[in-house]
Amino acid sequence: MSTNPFGIEFPKKLMPGAEPIFKEGGDTALLFLHGFTGSPYEGRELAEYFSQKGFTVWVPLLPGHGTEPSDLEGITYQEWIKAAEENYTLLTERYSRVVVCGQSMGGALALHLAATHPVDVLITLAAVVFLKDWRLHLLPLARKIIRYQFKSKGPDIRCKEAKSRSASYHKYPLKSLDEFLKLIHHVKSELPRIEAPALLIHSRRDHTITYENLSYIANHISSPIKKTLSLENSYHVISVDNDKHLIFNAMEEFINEIFEKRT
Repeated sequence: MSTNPFGIEFPKKLMPGAEPIFKEGGDTALLFLHGFTGSPYEGRELAEYFSQKGFTVWVPLLPGHGTEPSDLEGITYQEWIKAAEENYTLLTERYSRVVVCGQSMGGALALHLAATHPVDVLITLAAVVFLKDWRLHLLPLARKIIRYQFKSKGPDIRCKEAKSRSASYHKYPLKSLDEFLKLIHHVKSELPRIEAPALLIHSRRDHTITYENLSYIANHISSPIKKTLSLENSYHVISVDNDKHLIFNAMEEFINEIFEKRT
């Protein structure tokens, strides 16, 4: 096992590009949580951008990810929650302010953190609290027959270059999808407890997580300060897609705005 600056152990055999990312900067830390079947690759350019702006950035690897799909099979949704909470706590122990940002399933985990911890700023990228897919009704039966679901078109990224470099699984266990559904059901019930300043971002052209999640989350959190941003030129993994710089700029502006109000 290899270690990172926080002493967390990660698997030796990682997919190229799936390595956790740590950028030491100032006293404001940004935690980025990647999506289901994804990896820290999703936060690599974001980490570079914000480290240049003076932030400390930590992009951990979530349990079961970044190695091979079979490693997901024994992971429960509680383990993803525990990992998110542990990584958040590591940052709060070292840095005075912590911004939590998550993408897709990582967005759901970020919402959970904001519902249960005093998060300074919450940012979600294509966050999910519900899925619309008629095939989900067949999941109990499918799990008895099929072990894996293949992603025939690869990750949902419009930018061809970013898609070609993506470190993500090409298939996932149906058992893990069931855990994913349990997670978002759990987080959906927590939304009214969220009071942190929130920036919610989603693409209208997302093929994976329905765009309606954006308005649902915005309408059900209790944050007195909340903004939404809709994208037009990206698909699902928006942190690496065509609108990434628009996202980074919007994030930086929102974070600065929140912290300036507190000084």
